[in-house]
Amino acid sequence: MTTNYLAGIFGPSVLKPLQEHMAVCVECVMQLTPLVNALNANDLATAESSHQQIISLEQQADDQKTNLRQQLSLRLLLPIPRGDLLDIVRLQDKIANRARDLAGLMIGRKMVFPELLQADYLRFLDSCQNSCIQAQTCIKELDELLETGFGGKMVDLMNSFLQRLDDVETLTDDLKRDLEIKLMALEEQVPPVQVMFMYRAITLTANLADQANRLGNSLQSQITR
Repeated sequence: MTTNYLAGIFGPSVLKPLQEHMAVCVECVMQLTPLVNALNANDLATAESSHQQIISLEQQADDQKTNLRQQLSLRLLLPIPRGDLLDIVRLQDKIANRARDLAGLMIGRKMVFPELLQADYLRFLDSCQNSCIQAQTCIKELDELLETGFGGKMVDLMNSFLQRLDDVETLTDDLKRDLEIKLMALEEQVPPVQVMFMYRAITLTANLADQANRLGNSLQSQITR
């Protein structure tokens, strides 16, 4: 009863902006697909427009992060420990940061993967985006989890979401490995500097899923306490 009472008072005011922040971070990640498609089509105007959209979304996420931190510093009672909430905000924000970094690299280099790898890269990117979407699903359920006092069926549901996040990460790792193997086989056909930046782009793309998984691990620690 006490837990539900506190959740009713504090939950929406704390968790709603957290969820809104995550939504912007994920939207930032989703803008990478039109950017890559435009570069593949040599449509630099559309690619630059997508890049600017990513920059704008990442700045919006930064502003939300600052506001969230200010709210958390002023609040005496919180439904989740302040340090854990700050960690969640930090991990969410890193997702947007990685999307910005990847977009900047790709637009700056006008990066186009060899035609034989373009579909593979887009599949890999899609899997990384799915990791972020799955992490967002977990964040969306935090208020429901809080209302149940971190117990009952909501814990089982949250655990199922986190398991799906792990499954997507496994798929992402496999896609990354396959993509790198295929790129290695083409290294002699592509200028070395371009190859180096392609590997860098693959690493940054994988970091999107890595950050989503770290966010999932942070949520898992909340459930198991």
